[in-house]
Amino acid sequence: MFFVTSIVRMTVHAPRGIPFQITTGDAVKSVQKKYHKPFFGVSMEYLQLGPPSAEFLPFYFCEGSIKGTFRGVVSYRDAEGGAKNNAGISSNSGMRQVVTAPQPLQSSFGPHQTQIYAGYKYNLHYVQGVLCSETNPLQLRNMSSVNVEGATINLFEQSTRTLRVFVEQEVRRQATETARAMISSYHPSASSIVVEFIELNIHIDDVIPVFMPCYVVKACYDQQEYTLYVNGASGQVTGPFLINSLYAGRTAAVATALVTLCLAPNKGAGFIMGSLFAVPMYYIAFYAARYFPLLRRDYSRKRRQKLREKHESDDRSGFRPDMSSKRIDEEYSRSSYWDTHAYEQKWSRKQGTVRDPRGYYAVLGLNGGESVNEIRSAYRKIVLTEHPDTGGSTERMTKVNEAYRVLRDPKKREEYDRSGCYT
Repeated sequence: MFFVTSIVRMTVHAPRGIPFQITTGDAVKSVQKKYHKPFFGVSMEYLQLGPPSAEFLPFYFCEGSIKGTFRGVVSYRDAEGGAKNNAGISSNSGMRQVVTAPQPLQSSFGPHQTQIYAGYKYNLHYVQGVLCSETNPLQLRNMSSVNVEGATINLFEQSTRTLRVFVEQEVRRQATETARAMISSYHPSASSIVVEFIELNIHIDDVIPVFMPCYVVKACYDQQEYTLYVNGASGQVTGPFLINSLYAGRTAAVATALVTLCLAPNKGAGFIMGSLFAVPMYYIAFYAARYFPLLRRDYSRKRRQKLREKHESDDRSGFRPDMSSKRIDEEYSRSSYWDTHAYEQKWSRKQGTVRDPRGYYAVLGLNGGESVNEIRSAYRKIVLTEHPDTGGSTERMTKVNEAYRVLRDPKKREEYDRSGCYT
């Protein structure tokens, strides 16, 4: 039986921000570069761009841990078909399935990978796609040092209560990818792998409200208005997939005529049939290219409205940060609270060599006198370069995760420093 438990003892920190690094002119050039492509690119004379609106969009950067148990259903292609299966569930014609034994999963997630858009105003898929980046945590600034002149600051629409739902979805996706990679290492020739969680516990430690820079550009194409998004720091652009509907219709018509002509045994009849088939295919492709982005836009709006209504109660009653918010302890938590705690002050005054029997400080590049925030910062920098997804070693990342789990917990850290072990 699969169940998810979200353990929430999190600290909500003071809001941070990332400054704009490109101008409105750069944003317009980035949009034109994205959509002005040969063949099926939009006709730039029909693409009317409004002035870019500089906006700070609300995000939650989250950090925590994952602990659970999973098993995998591994499918193999059986060349002989219908082979007997001693370890699996079933054996169909041409397919063989094997169920793995339950395996533990213990990992962590950080702000470099868990970034949640905290609003309903714009398309969630586009906004997260263009603004989320592993390098964002390295660019965070205090809001007092971020230039907000001329920019619109969007309020946090999602409360920290609603955040738990979206974090659970995102972290479950990350856990599934990690579990699938673990199973794949033992079953490299599998044709498909399905991960089934028996138990999954998600612990949220820290939440950082962040205002992300974004240029919002209103574009009018084919007499329809669309919204484009430009990352205010990197210049990356995202938005609906717009193509030249006239070129799409012509290409479909010509392709239909040529295919019919080539397949017909009688070339004269094939030419006539191809010409007849080309006409309806032209209109099908033309209107599909013209109205598909419109249908997706309307669907996205309805979906955002349903999400807003679904979480309306929690959003109203829960905590929503603003620019002047101070750190809020929703429940007793560790994290930056401990940076001013007596234990941390004791460490800042301590001199001499630190005992490090298991090499936890060394693997994080620390000397032993750092605060929890400094430990967290060191961990994030290592993840950006050493994570297996970026070409790092799985063995080293396992050691880094183990060290981080111990050193970020003041009680475990004190026990480790004193006796070289922890419980």
